[in-house]
Amino acid sequence: MKKIYALVIVAMMSVCAMAQHEIGGIVGGLNGLSYKYWISDNLALQADLAVGLTSTQGSAWAKGQQIIKPYAMDLYDFTLNPNLLYHFDLPANFKFYLGGGVNLGFVSALQNTDPDGLLGKFGANGVLGAAYEVGSVPLVLALDFRPGYGLAFNDSPVHINYFDWKVGFAIRYAL
Repeated sequence: MKKIYALVIVAMMSVCAMAQHEIGGIVGGLNGLSYKYWISDNLALQADLAVGLTSTQGSAWAKGQQIIKPYAMDLYDFTLNPNLLYHFDLPANFKFYLGGGVNLGFVSALQNTDPDGLLGKFGANGVLGAAYEVGSVPLVLALDFRPGYGLAFNDSPVHINYFDWKVGFAIRYAL
């Protein structure tokens, strides 16, 4: 049993030794903090904690019945968005990446909707983007597109579903 513990500790130390961290900010559809943890040379976990404003199409549902047909709405949201990303190396310090993740947080509709007030938010999204690693300083510039689907709910029987399209520009410092 001690050998297994020792093996696990050595494996964890080797993963931590090869890991690279990036921390910075993101602006655009998401505005807040951005963090990336490199699991391997091409695989990374990126998490953004941000606020945003989304203009989208959505529908309200109650007990499985659509009560408001698709309509335009503006949503203000506070989101934790973790994503698993696979990176492809390109020439001249560029990387192309794709992946997916989830959206967790809170959302509030800016116009009169039913239900109104603060709603919980859960959604799934894809990520497609490109990054540039500045060679002379440990700085990474990234631009990504995140199409997704979200569900907003509270303790009432009514919930709102909507498509969520975000574009973000991130600047992160590589540690």
